[in-house]
Order: sequence, then C-alpha cells, then structure tokens
Amino acid sequence: MKALPVALRTWKDLRWQIFWFGVGLALYGASIVLIFPQFEDYLKEVAETYPEEILNFFGGGDITSPEGFLTLEYYSFAVLILVIFALVVSTGALAGEESRGTAETLLSQPLRRSRVMIEKGVAVLAAAVTVCLVVCIGWLVSVPFIDLDDLGLLDLVGATFGMLPIAMAFGALGFLLGAVAPSRGFAAGILVALAVLSYLVASIADVVEPIEWMKFASPYYYSDATRWLIHGPIWWHQLLLLGSAGIFFALAVRAFEGREIGSERWQPEALLPRAKTAA
Repeated sequence: MKALPVALRTWKDLRWQIFWFGVGLALYGASIVLIFPQFEDYLKEVAETYPEEILNFFGGGDITSPEGFLTLEYYSFAVLILVIFALVVSTGALAGEESRGTAETLLSQPLRRSRVMIEKGVAVLAAAVTVCLVVCIGWLVSVPFIDLDDLGLLDLVGATFGMLPIAMAFGALGFLLGAVAPSRGFAAGILVALAVLSYLVASIADVVEPIEWMKFASPYYYSDATRWLIHGPIWWHQLLLLGSAGIFFALAVRAFEGREIGSERWQPEALLPRAKTAA
C-alpha cells in the first residue's frame, strides 16, 4: 500500500493544472526578463514623468532598475495568479469530490477523514511548490543571458517561493470554506472574489491616503510580493501568513470531520466539537 495514496492520486489529478499555471507564469516571467534591455533606455526617459500613483499602486520602486521593473511587470500580478491557483485546487480537492459524486467512494476507504484532509492538503501544497519550481525554470533560461545588474538568479528564486505563504493561507481558507459551503462553486466564487478584493484594497490604499490604513486589513499586503526584490521580505509577515494557514487548515479538518456529505447546504455547525461525523 502506498504511504500517501490520497495525496498521490490528488497530485496526479492536478498535474495538468500545475503544468499550465506553471508554464504560463514561467514563460511570462522569462519574457519580462528578456525584454528588459529593450525597455531600459525608454524607462529612463519617462521615469520622471511616470505617475507616482501608478507606481505606488503596483508597489512603488524605481522602474528603471531590474528589481523595480520585474516587481511592476511580474510579481505584482504573479502572486495573485498563484493565490487563485491555490483557491481553485483547494476548493476542488474535497468540495469538488462531493460535486462529482466521488466523495462517498473516497470516504469508503479505510482512512480517517482527518487523514484524507491532511493528505489532500499535502497534495495542494506540493502542487503550489511545483508551480514555483516550474517558474524557476523560466528564470534559468533567461536570467543568465541578460545583464540585470546586482539582481541574480537566487533573488528571483527567493521572491518566487516567497509567494507561497499567502498562497498557503488562501489555500487553507479554501479547504475551510469548501468544508462548510453548500458546493465547490460557492466556496471558489467567494474566495476568488475575496482574493481580488484583497489585492485591490492593498494596492489602492497605497495610492489614496485617507484609506491607507485599510491595507493592513488585506492579506495581500503581508505577502511582500511588491517589496521582496526592492526592500527584502519582512519575516514576521511571512510567519503571520503561515500561522494563519495553520489555523485555517486545522479548522478545515475539524469541519470536514463533522460535515454531512451530499447535504448541499451551509454547515457551520460542522465546526462545533459536538458535530457528528457523517457515515
């Protein structure tokens, strides 16, 4: 018997989503690196007239530098795409099984519900890590051939894997909502809207001074996606996101243990200690 049968099957089911998200982000990143020399002189000409508000919306920084250019053109968007990937696969990992009518078959295996959930979580985390690894292939085939001043391959690899904590936090939230929502569609729709709203709040709050305080309520602000290459990460931000992911996932395990499969209704009571596990 395989050590992690559910995790291995789930990862296999996700292989094409991993491939297309990873290749898409890798090709886009490599393209941004390769075109930088063509834009460098132009950016120096327009830097002084470039609206500061636009730069702040995408994290600020000197757009004439490789760090600022890649932050503006790549990392400010890539982190949101990785978050959406985590939401899609996490809500589909269990809520998707229920929607497809395969949850009963899965739960008929001699495995506790908590183990099923944990293995699904391992598979989704491995999927997100694999996407980042594929992205790094894009850096390998582009960065060595372009003069990026002091910006090196390891800097870009670090920034790429630095997107994982917020993806893990939203992915764990996806598991949680998937365990209490009526269907995968409800869970995924709500969370994708929340992720986009978080992105917009953090970005707009950097531009509109009266609502600047709102960025601190946005998970996206703590991802450090727009500051990693320019200023470096703030490690307590990363720990906060990882801690949130742990809490959300623990609640998701509790909710899944108490969920009534096939009820097609909201089940917040599944989080209660006295909730009964469905047969």
